[in-house]
Amino acid sequence: MTIEEFEKFTPDHIVCECFDVTLESLLDAIKAGYNTLDTLMDETDAGTACELCQSRETDEDEDRELHLEEILEYAKVKGF
Repeated sequence: MTIEEFEKFTPDHIVCECFDVTLESLLDAIKAGYNTLDTLMDETDAGTACELCQSRETDEDEDRELHLEEILEYAKVKGF
């Protein structure tokens, strides 16, 4: 996913449907230091139920538009 594609998502975009976790909540958690997949999942609960939002690999049917791994990569590129 390109930065331009990523930045089309609004802060209130629901990334984790199981727990209603928004993109904004995830980015805030990353900025607070939860910057690995495991720590981000522990802090927000995102990706801990059905696991589809963890990565494209766990979401083989592409049910989710955005995944935790992509958010972490974006944050890394942006220097969060």
